[in-house]
Amino acid sequence: MTRRKLVMGQRPREEGSNSTMWELPAHWTAAQALAVYEVLDELRDLVVDGYARKIQQAARFDRTVTTSSLPANIDDGDVPF
Repeated sequence: MTRRKLVMGQRPREEGSNSTMWELPAHWTAAQALAVYEVLDELRDLVVDGYARKIQQAARFDRTVTTSSLPANIDDGDVPF
């Protein structure tokens, strides 16, 4: 069996964006795209089965606000509502 390396091209990042967008090959058949989807779906299930608790903890930690959202010197009398 010969393995071919699939090279994914990266789109340029938009200014201020941390995400990477991947371009999928345009020549895949529907069956090939479905096969990739099924592999990724199974991989997702395996990762969740093995790491669900740690994933939840990491997500919770990432969403925790560690700084005050309001300045400490705000006067409640100045609040318009």
